[in-house]
Amino acid sequence: MDQPFRWDHRYSVNIAEMDHQHQRLFRMVAELEHALRTGRADSIIDEVLEKVIQHTISHFAAEEDLMQQHGFPGLAAHRYDHQTLAQQLAALNLSNLAGRPDIPPALLIFLQAWLRDHILKTDKEYSAFLNARGVS
Repeated sequence: MDQPFRWDHRYSVNIAEMDHQHQRLFRMVAELEHALRTGRADSIIDEVLEKVIQHTISHFAAEEDLMQQHGFPGLAAHRYDHQTLAQQLAALNLSNLAGRPDIPPALLIFLQAWLRDHILKTDKEYSAFLNARGVS
């Protein structure tokens, strides 16, 4: 983890509200990263998980609503991907509630992979489609 995991232009889907929501998730990752580096992860993991879960619920709903409004053909597959991610997040949360000590680093790895893979691949699929329909 030499380079901090940060938002940059590659992650932009060229839709201001979605970029803003993605940036909030990146800030949560940075908060967790910092806590792990400074030995404070155990004291903030409950709060970070709660924020990530709440933000994810509203973000997925907003993304899916936007895709539905504009008839994005990949909505069903995208929704399935969201459900899978939400289930993985719920499993991490349950493990944390059960007291598993490895959850902070596991959550960090999960969030980094999710943001990298989901935004750069899955979210980019709706980007051009919605931009072509005037969504920015």
